[in-house]
Formats: sequence, structure tokens, C-alpha cells
Amino acid sequence: MNAQEHLMVVAAEEAGEVAVAALALGKSLNKTLRFGIDDTNPATNKTNAQMLAMELNDLIASVEMLLELGVELPGLYDREQIDKKKAKVQKYMGYAEQRGTLSEK
Repeated sequence: MNAQEHLMVVAAEEAGEVAVAALALGKSLNKTLRFGIDDTNPATNKTNAQMLAMELNDLIASVEMLLELGVELPGLYDREQIDKKKAKVQKYMGYAEQRGTLSEK
């Protein structure tokens, strides 16, 4: 395995950890909704937001290392694609609000 392959495995592991962190938040969705994203886990003394940010930072570090190695990732940080996704999410949030399942902030 060369350095590029190794870093791709690391990035895959980090992406999995982000998914696990998001699932952990999702798994305790009722508590998160009741107590908020800033609720602190007594075992770690970190908030749900801090734990997710830590996992996202680990993923970003892996992506940066791939880029530093010279791996090209065409379309990474594609503003148009990002804005399209945001618009799609906003559209469905508007629909959810119309249906009465989402309230304004």
C-alpha cells in the first residue's frame, strides 16, 4: 500500500466515524430535541456539537493530507454544487414548514 492508498483508507475511516457520530446524535434524537445540541455528555464532558465537530475536523485533516500528497479531487469545494444542495434543503424545509412539521427558528 502506498501513501495515497493509506490516506484514502484513513479518509474512509474518518468518514465512517463522522457517520457514527451523526448516527449517535440521531439515535438520541429525542434527547437532543429535548435538551439541545449543546447538551453535555457526562462521560466525555463534551457537548453533542463538540463531538460532531471533532469528527468533522478529523475528516478534514484526512482530506487535506490527500491534497498535500498531490491527490486531485476535482469538484471539491464546488460552490455551485454546494449552493444547489443548500437550495434543495431550503426548498424541503419550506415544504415541511407549509405542512406544519417545521416551525421557524
